[in-house]
Amino acid sequence: MRRLLTFALSVSASVTVVVALPTPPATAAPRPVPSGLEQVPLTGADPRALRSPALRGKRFSVMGVTWRSDAAVDGVEVRVRTHTGGRWTAWEDVEADGDDAPDARTDDAGRGLRSGTSPIWTGPSDGVQVRVDTVSGAVPRDVRVQLVDPGTSPADADPAPSGFTAQAAGRPPIITRAQWGADESIRRGTPERLGTVKVGFVHHTASSNDYSPAQAAAMVRGIYAYHVRSNGWSDIGYNFLVDRYGRAYEGRAGGIDRFVLGAHTGGFNVDSFGVSLLGDFSTVPPSLATMATLSRVLAWKLGQAHRDPRGKAVLTSAGGGTSKFRAGTAVTFDVVSGHRDAGNTSCPGATTYARLPALRTSVAADLGAALVNPVLTGPRRVRAGTPGVVALRAGTVGGLSWSGTVTRSAAAGSPGVLLRTTRGTGGTASVSLDLTDPAGRPVRPGTYVLRLDGAAGGVQPVVQTVVVEGPVCRGGPLERTICRARAARAAAGR
Repeated sequence: MRRLLTFALSVSASVTVVVALPTPPATAAPRPVPSGLEQVPLTGADPRALRSPALRGKRFSVMGVTWRSDAAVDGVEVRVRTHTGGRWTAWEDVEADGDDAPDARTDDAGRGLRSGTSPIWTGPSDGVQVRVDTVSGAVPRDVRVQLVDPGTSPADADPAPSGFTAQAAGRPPIITRAQWGADESIRRGTPERLGTVKVGFVHHTASSNDYSPAQAAAMVRGIYAYHVRSNGWSDIGYNFLVDRYGRAYEGRAGGIDRFVLGAHTGGFNVDSFGVSLLGDFSTVPPSLATMATLSRVLAWKLGQAHRDPRGKAVLTSAGGGTSKFRAGTAVTFDVVSGHRDAGNTSCPGATTYARLPALRTSVAADLGAALVNPVLTGPRRVRAGTPGVVALRAGTVGGLSWSGTVTRSAAAGSPGVLLRTTRGTGGTASVSLDLTDPAGRPVRPGTYVLRLDGAAGGVQPVVQTVVVEGPVCRGGPLERTICRARAARAAAGR
């Protein structure tokens, strides 16, 4: 073990003033809250000194240590202690470069990407001491202590969302970015949306569990600022976060109802989403309220994507980050997995990980009756006269009663033509489009909608479209004109 740096930073204050502030109203309007950041380089620190002379610096509530990304630097260990509440805390080992990461060759992995610890919630503090060691002896370059002041807002006292009666079916209450005070001016790039998600990864922030209800929004802001301004990512890495009081927060921008590429599970961010618990659950279990909300968030997002919470899914590794699998490796995951299943990390903490089997059962109960794992067999676009069948199938959970329909879309403003209906209970829900009728005649050109619905309220339908194109018109101008006219009449049903 090679000790690289020992560094202390403190802020002295000769007078402490306690001011009684009025209690903010519960209806305080949320607003963007800029976060302050001080980056303190560790050059010139005295490795023999327990503490360096006191240095002036900004107060902070979130901190971490970062260094320039370098594949040659491995086995970095970081220990920190902070001056919080008028005293120095005990030394704490902090996992370095292990809890969350972007995939290679994404907007998050562009220039300026930095490795380091996860953001650490300290609460209001005025001093920090850091020790950096490596096993290999390779020295990290440009090591910096990151001190984040997430600011405060009157709305922090009551960030609970409102108006959920009009939200999408099954969606739990989620505190939006605007409600937790996201400063959108620091976010860069355009959110990248995914076609679907197959796996929900559970994380923890590996930070303090000692925060009040009014501090949780500041904690989210601090993580956001750290991920963007300290790590160099485009946005906060997680898609959602859940605090110890059972409140959910919108993470990465791009739309709560959409599937958005995050930077939470290095190598496996594509076709997945990440939900992080605010706190360290290595030895302390998450609260019942936290687990209940986590279950609801997972059920809602997996229901949108038609995934069975107790099923399996295959993702392909993009490599990089802390992935345990080389790029291009196809890996089978539980649909509800922990970060450690994909990366060399202890995340989401031993106590959370031990609860994943029970969590899957809870997510399935919250999801209820649903259509899962839909598959469309046959072409999505076909030339008229081509024989064959296009079928839409999906599994069912919860003893779902279902119906399937095939509708031929009509002209704009006109109702479609219902061609087929199927019904059933449980088993495999299915409906099909025969590209030729029983007499062998081809179906008319047009757009056909295959749809599976559940009889239970709130079941996400499965919808696919098939386009049947008109015949290819050949010959001279007259022949092509006649052919196109016939095709148009056929498409119109005349």
